[in-house]
Amino acid sequence: MARLESFEKAQARVRSALGGNVRGLRLSLGLSQADLADRAGIRRALISDIERCETNATLDTIVRIARVLRVEAHELLDPESRLKTDE
Repeated sequence: MARLESFEKAQARVRSALGGNVRGLRLSLGLSQADLADRAGIRRALISDIERCETNATLDTIVRIARVLRVEAHELLDPESRLKTDE
């Protein structure tokens, strides 16, 4: 039987995927954190926290960000996604 990863590891993995995907897509679209925040209707500090993996983003926030970045919300959470850009 497959062993489930701990909650903490799963949370860190998904937070890392979200932060990296948001940052990579934002940069590929030439958007600043302030631009993304304004278009999504959220605070710039929240974008910063998400990109640094320091917050639990709500579903509403993830959907708002995804719409601006022109992807589906679930794609932002996928650690295996190819949304990140090479920096």
